[in-house]
Amino acid sequence: MYMFLAIAGIGFLLWDLNKKALFKLVLGGAFLFSSIVATKFPQNYLYQFISLVLFAIVLNFLMKTILKREQSDLLKEKNLNEYIGKTAIVKKDIGKTLSIDGIGLIEFNNNIWQAKSVDDKEIKANSKVEIVSKENMIMNVKVVK
Repeated sequence: MYMFLAIAGIGFLLWDLNKKALFKLVLGGAFLFSSIVATKFPQNYLYQFISLVLFAIVLNFLMKTILKREQSDLLKEKNLNEYIGKTAIVKKDIGKTLSIDGIGLIEFNNNIWQAKSVDDKEIKANSKVEIVSKENMIMNVKVVK
């Protein structure tokens, strides 16, 4: 029985390579995990069925959680471009760019972001800064005069 479960799992995973569907990926993983249970309990089909259902539920929950987090990060990254040219408040001192502690924190639209100085100047907390650009999730800022 474990061979059937393993082959079914691999089949679902290979089938998923074509369409990128979450359902087939979850089923493939659940079948593979159930094949491991089947090697431990070869005659107990109830354990195998329960493990298949439980693994499918857990993997489905994990995959949806991961996908939501990735979508949230992508949306946050996209929205970063809208921040360029806006002013923010420094919450944690920003050190010189080349120093170890050069990255500080800024607050913009009630969100906290990592930030560093573009002109290699130290910027103290509660100072106003302008967002000049971004590198990944770090804002490059300069002091507003």
